[in-house]
Amino acid sequence: MSSKSGDKKKQILKITMQLFATKGSSATSMQEIAELCGMSKGSLYLHFKSKEELEHNLYDYCFQLLHDQLMQVESQSDLSPHDKLIRQVEALLELVFEFREFLLMQLRDWLKSGNIYKKPEIVRTNNSKLLQFCEKTIVATYGEGVLPYLADLITIIHGMLGTFIHLLFIPQLNITTHRMASYLVRMLDVIIDNLMLTRPDPLISREVMHQLVGLDGCLIQPERHPLLAVKELKGLIPDLVIIPEIRDEGMESIQILEQEMIELHPRRAILIGMLANLKSIPELEVQVAELDDLIQPYLQR
Repeated sequence: MSSKSGDKKKQILKITMQLFATKGSSATSMQEIAELCGMSKGSLYLHFKSKEELEHNLYDYCFQLLHDQLMQVESQSDLSPHDKLIRQVEALLELVFEFREFLLMQLRDWLKSGNIYKKPEIVRTNNSKLLQFCEKTIVATYGEGVLPYLADLITIIHGMLGTFIHLLFIPQLNITTHRMASYLVRMLDVIIDNLMLTRPDPLISREVMHQLVGLDGCLIQPERHPLLAVKELKGLIPDLVIIPEIRDEGMESIQILEQEMIELHPRRAILIGMLANLKSIPELEVQVAELDDLIQPYLQR
């Protein structure tokens, strides 16, 4: 890619981010992006073959910005590993704060589509890289004694970061990102000191953690909540199933399944029974196969 082409792509990505932050990706057309970029729609497609490709490049662009910030801190040889960790957490919080409107709108789009768990491959790949970097940073800061607890610590850090990031979206709270980062790392110090003193059995293995972020090519989280698939199937049965008796049986089964999925603790026997009824209807084979996969975690409880 030439430097000129690369600069043009970066300009398109920046403008797209502004549009997505205002309207959301689902409500933004390629025509609108092209017009704001001062080019024809055809010219835009020369840079990005589809809106999906543009979105994926946007995710990668955000990750690259974060990566560059983290590496810049990492290269500062005058800082101790502990101080580097604080600066790197601060860099992450600063980037989230800068892109907060875009991130909020993307989250709303994912929630609206029901695909909150369906992350693009580029996101899973970058999450894997971040996990590896995080593991390396924790060991460099606190020593090899933390190795058995890496997955537990990353889970705790993830939770604290999520909570602190939420605070960034509350205008009334006048807390700087530096103070947040320092406080988070101080809490991490206390947790690790206690772990090294008491040596409990780790809660989560590194293998499971890698699977959760897709490092080994799989994602444990379902693409969407099974209740969404149930509601979708409920709307399809009248059109897909021709024989009235079978259609009525299918509707009865899906209604019972829908009611059960709303319960706090869905009953395993009911789930298995209703799935079996639906599996017996050939016209619903594809949809029921997906539903079966989504419900599996509830059957293993």
